[in-house]
Amino acid sequence: MFRKGVRRFTLGALLIVSVAALVAATGGSAGLSLVPSYTGLSHDSNGVVCNSTAAFGLNERHYCLAMTTYNNLKRSGGIEVDLAMQNYDQSSLTSPKATLTWSPAAANLSFVSSNPAICSVQAGSVVCSFPNLPGLGSASGPGATPTTSSVKLFFSSNADAGVNAVDFTGTGTAKESGNDNGGAANAEAQIVDQSVDPKAGVMTYGNSDSTDATFSLPGSGSELDATVPHTSSVKFRGGSSPFLAQFQADQQNPTTPGVCFPGISCTGLQLTTDLSAAPTGTFSATNQILWTADVVANNTNVVAYHQYDDVPITASASTKTFTTAGTSFANCDGVSFTTAPAPLQTGHTYLVRNATTANGSTSFQISDGKGTLSFTDSGAFRGSCVRVIGDQKAEKISPCSVSAAPAPPSVPPAICVAKIDNTTVRVYLWDSGNGKIGF
Repeated sequence: MFRKGVRRFTLGALLIVSVAALVAATGGSAGLSLVPSYTGLSHDSNGVVCNSTAAFGLNERHYCLAMTTYNNLKRSGGIEVDLAMQNYDQSSLTSPKATLTWSPAAANLSFVSSNPAICSVQAGSVVCSFPNLPGLGSASGPGATPTTSSVKLFFSSNADAGVNAVDFTGTGTAKESGNDNGGAANAEAQIVDQSVDPKAGVMTYGNSDSTDATFSLPGSGSELDATVPHTSSVKFRGGSSPFLAQFQADQQNPTTPGVCFPGISCTGLQLTTDLSAAPTGTFSATNQILWTADVVANNTNVVAYHQYDDVPITASASTKTFTTAGTSFANCDGVSFTTAPAPLQTGHTYLVRNATTANGSTSFQISDGKGTLSFTDSGAFRGSCVRVIGDQKAEKISPCSVSAAPAPPSVPPAICVAKIDNTTVRVYLWDSGNGKIGF
């Protein structure tokens, strides 16, 4: 049933932080696009681009080294660079390798790992050994689909404040049997740099005060920050493999408070944390996420609204019930549908009533506050659990201060609020799942 009642509506300010999907790398609810990528293609020593028509008129091996870099990452954190060896030639490409170098040294990059594990540090550079790539035979040509082998390289970065970008240079080679004395094909090397394409191999650090992003490295603690429109941050510990993490703060309706839950108004400060690429199971009660935000409020009586990432929901029109498998809705105050049975609306928050859990599944009904709602469609849909945090004693923890967050609770979620001055408080929210939260 709707467990918390209307008593929460008398509470002071409401924190709403938006946080994105904690699902596998297939995507999540936040959908932030703060980190654009750029892929540069290689050229030979004469500046001829690898898969161009002009290249196929030359007596050289027809293969490409493609390099993808990611921009707007924070200076202190993780970086990803992708390399792909592409064979457009008629014959197999034997023992292909790619060597990656970079500048300036003040970027303080350190190679961490590659996926797959085919790369290693050699003489100040990173060398990746690819498997042999089959040729295309008579299908070879500039419009062909090449045989490709790819690798993701991860680095830690601790760039000096004056470093705005890193210039990567990739050099691809392959073993030849005829014209290179049996050694590496130095005369036919493929190079990715800025001499032909000024964007190729360039990674630019981010400088926005309202967004922050990094590649979270295995086992490491990460922090993403924003100062506009208010000071806020998210902290978490990485999982078994690197993943992209993004954070954004913005103000919705700065002059007119909106309704963030039925019967509750909010200031409109919204934080969005997109951890959708985190491996499944990364976050849990023993590996929680901490959000911190400064909220305009004159007391510490603040609660948090958390809309978790959407999950599959099965609807039964005949019984007016919804069922979720593996994700409990027993403690949910509401549900917001991503896809909904008619005539229910997507994006609208409905109250959860009569929730029961058995054998790992939750069955519940929904209400608009006046009674149980009916619907006409049955089948598979998607929706998010909506929960108000801090309106029950068990969800409030202490101690915390402006300078120190509380320890993570044994049972998340939990909230702690510290007064900064007569108009502002600092809110700490621990939870084990992503979703949307707001003020």
